[in-house]
Amino acid sequence: MNPKIFLSHTFADKPFVHRLARDLENQGIGYWLDDAEIKVGESLIQKIRDGIDGVEYVAVILSPESVVSAWVQREVDVAMNLEITGRKLTVLPVMYKQCDLPGFLLGKLYADFTDEKKYEDALERVVRSVGVVFNRAALRLAVKGATLGAAIDASWAMGLPILRHPFHRPFQYMGMSVGAAATAVGGTPNGVGNILLDTEECRLFLEAEGNYIAYVEVDIKRTAPHNQDEEFDSEPLLGALS
Repeated sequence: MNPKIFLSHTFADKPFVHRLARDLENQGIGYWLDDAEIKVGESLIQKIRDGIDGVEYVAVILSPESVVSAWVQREVDVAMNLEITGRKLTVLPVMYKQCDLPGFLLGKLYADFTDEKKYEDALERVVRSVGVVFNRAALRLAVKGATLGAAIDASWAMGLPILRHPFHRPFQYMGMSVGAAATAVGGTPNGVGNILLDTEECRLFLEAEGNYIAYVEVDIKRTAPHNQDEEFDSEPLLGALS
């Protein structure tokens, strides 16, 4: 089950908090944010308590405004009391703007977001603190937007071949008739209409349902160099197929 973080903050810091929430979500981490969870007419205090009860982590967004906020103080008090009494809940200080750490957070390491140039490093610290492998590619795509050109460039940089016909954009064969797909890829259907192409670089399997291709499976036999203890970046592989 993916971890979930309660984002305790003050209204003045919402632009940063929304950015952080988006980046956490792209890393596969859930979050609880008051403006997303509380509806008109609901009890604010009860919903916040329910929110804290439903998470494993409470991130306290620290800024000159938040450290004097009675509401943030109340949220953190609830979280700290639960942490002290042995509930599996961890408070994560997140320094957004330089300020003095409040007494209840003294002694805790914090993620430092005060320097925009080090945002990625600070985000990685938060992500790893909740037991999730940091996906640098997800952050890069979230900021810049995914492009075909970037994926192809990444493929070339890692020494992957750019696959051409018939492996070029293989999902184009979905929905084709078996006859049309066979002509397009230069393959021969078997008795049930499935088509298999196998080369030194790639294996392409087109599965038929009735007279149409309903499933496409691609195995790229040469992949980008990576270490076992590092996340695998699929973007270059997508570039190789494009």
